[in-house]
Amino acid sequence: MKILFASSILLVNTCIAYAQSDQAALKVISDEVVKGSSNFEDKIRALRQYVYEKIAIPRKKNPSLDPNLVWPLNTLERLNSGLGGYCDQQADVFMDLAKTLGITTRQVYLFCKGQRGSCHTIAEAFDGNRRIIVDTMFNLELKNENGQMASREDVTSDLGIILRTPNVQELIKENRQRWESNEEWLKIYSYRNPFYIAKVLKGDNL
Repeated sequence: MKILFASSILLVNTCIAYAQSDQAALKVISDEVVKGSSNFEDKIRALRQYVYEKIAIPRKKNPSLDPNLVWPLNTLERLNSGLGGYCDQQADVFMDLAKTLGITTRQVYLFCKGQRGSCHTIAEAFDGNRRIIVDTMFNLELKNENGQMASREDVTSDLGIILRTPNVQELIKENRQRWESNEEWLKIYSYRNPFYIAKVLKGDNL
């Protein structure tokens, strides 16, 4: 019994040591990514851009890639492996990097009418007053009427926020499947339509 207890303690301590080591490594990455950022939004923008460029959709990089190789990876493994990730995993990476900088975040699964599962995942970052949208898959730079990064409340008040975003127009021109019905797709970012809901799966509950 004593041997089993000692082994358990050793295992726990080893796991803690690995976790701390991973956090330290992520902090080095985060600090480098946001170097020169002068404010909160600059840091969010830098982290979002980094994840967008670093964590590509796996099937774009390698159509024959087995998804089972991608899903189990932690953030540090994902950044080092080059295997990429989907929108929920991209949000995870953003959140883990932001956490090392003391930025509070949460992951939001967006559900669409007629779909059993989530049709898209975003992160939200808390600036002390508002939860702003961080869409790492599309690298959206959403701005409200005051020129601030937009929240879901902002988008609910004005769906045009998304239509006025330059890379959204590029997505529409590319005829991406999800953007064929502009009005319907844009609503997933807002609280406007009762058929469209969001679920916070991890992160803060602010």
